[in-house]
Amino acid sequence: MSPEEQLSRVALVKSESERLSAYWRGFSDARWEVETFCPGWQAQHAVSHLATGADFYTNSIRRALEGLPPEPPYGSNVKEFFAIRAARGDELMALPRNEMMDAFDASAAEVNDALAEVTADDIAKLGFHPRGLTRLDAWIGLRLVELVAHDWDIRYGEDAEAGVSEDALEGVMSFLPASQSRLFGVRENPPFDGRFLFRSKAPDREWTITVAGEKAEESAHTSGAHDAVITADAEAHFLLLYGRAKRGAMEDAGRLEVEGNAELANELLCVLYTNY
Repeated sequence: MSPEEQLSRVALVKSESERLSAYWRGFSDARWEVETFCPGWQAQHAVSHLATGADFYTNSIRRALEGLPPEPPYGSNVKEFFAIRAARGDELMALPRNEMMDAFDASAAEVNDALAEVTADDIAKLGFHPRGLTRLDAWIGLRLVELVAHDWDIRYGEDAEAGVSEDALEGVMSFLPASQSRLFGVRENPPFDGRFLFRSKAPDREWTITVAGEKAEESAHTSGAHDAVITADAEAHFLLLYGRAKRGAMEDAGRLEVEGNAELANELLCVLYTNY
């Protein structure tokens, strides 16, 4: 998707942060203890994870904007970074609920301000991420995906039929093709070659994923020959990519369809639409 479209989603990150804060502040004590989609996690785990995530996102984005070397916000390596982040998350969960939410709001405001400073001239700058150096345009999508996914995780705890917020889903689709390529590159995959046309419904979009060996590249150019066409509603594409749905269940429900070379498409989907 275009840099202009991706940058326009910064406002959505801010509004989703505010909407979710108001929603979570209304939880009863019992609601905080309902299990989410993620095994062993309650709502407080997801919210504290988002708060500590915002802190490290802010650090990575601002260092990239200022031209500083990418590095973890704390700890000397990725292992130490994760350990310190986990400890900070535990500290947040030990606070009274309103204070934990205050910390969420403060960290969200910081990352929202940092994202608002990103311009079209900055998008290729790289920030630290445990999965590898990441362009600034991707950080907008990463934050939006975290908000949308954990909102769904929490609501799933009470309603297994919960859907992804429609406005947020449309925003996520601005980044999903690039996310597919990025995640393909960091997940274990056997080398193969192929060109695949992806189609989404509600919202309607099309894009191409081209695989060459162990790398994948997304493109808005959809003309020409494709080995397979992969069609799903946008919510299914999102839930499958981030491990919130089972591929077989989506196929059985008619929400995911493959036309063309099914064997080659399976090579791709076994990497993309599997456990996150």
